[in-house]
Amino acid sequence: MSGRTDRTGTDLIDAHVHVWDPRRLRYDWLAGTALDRPRLPDDIDDAGGTVTRWVFVEADVTPDQALDEARWVAGLDWPGLAAMVVAADLEAPDAAARIDRVARLPLVRGVRHLLQGLPPERLAAPALRTALAEVARAGLVFDACVRRTQLGDLDRLLDGSSDGITVLDHLGKPPVDEGLGSEAGQAWLTALRRLARHERLTVKLSGLPAEASDAATLHRNGPDLLRAALDLFGPERCLLGGDWPVSTGTDAGTTADAWFGLVRDVVGGRDWPQVAAGTARRVYGIRD
Repeated sequence: MSGRTDRTGTDLIDAHVHVWDPRRLRYDWLAGTALDRPRLPDDIDDAGGTVTRWVFVEADVTPDQALDEARWVAGLDWPGLAAMVVAADLEAPDAAARIDRVARLPLVRGVRHLLQGLPPERLAAPALRTALAEVARAGLVFDACVRRTQLGDLDRLLDGSSDGITVLDHLGKPPVDEGLGSEAGQAWLTALRRLARHERLTVKLSGLPAEASDAATLHRNGPDLLRAALDLFGPERCLLGGDWPVSTGTDAGTTADAWFGLVRDVVGGRDWPQVAAGTARRVYGIRD
């Protein structure tokens, strides 16, 4: 299906959205937060109707329910679901079997094993490299979610892995509050520059609102960070994500329309169609 276009006449694919229902599945990280309630397809911030296709990304369900989450999402009444990035425990002894099981589900195009916060020795473990090779063998994309201090570990992991497609979520979580010119910002940029040499790595322009203390800081420092990633990877290796409901939505402090507008202003009109939809189509195998 073809999505409604934004005000520039461009088709938009939101390549990073979550849905969950704590009444059906267990999400320990939601406990005590404002997000701890069902978030379903009809609730998604669709930027005023300009987005009608989404890539679901797993929402850190408890590991024993990973396959249940994938099956639940695949069975939802969600006409706009264009692709799925589902959870898979790549450190499990039977990781290959787990990958094969989820690969059979409709619309599964990728897997995510949360690397965020893992110690360096776990990212360097041979078993993880072997599992990434299995992900590539299955024809799936690997979404890598790491903090900025782990970008060097991710670089070394990709050095020793197969040449499968990897997507770096949320620009590697740069220091939005400190900004690009800060010591932390320059360290992020140096690490991102090293990562950019991996030709099959793409970067998701998403998640910055969740890293900013307020909207003013996001609008002050976000454009420089986005521009740095765009300059390093080029529009053909950048894709757009709203990260609803964590980064956009009523509880997040900004809307999908505001976030997409900020990204669009940085990308510019000539390259906007590629970032807004073209890269997501290629990376996640989305067909109109």
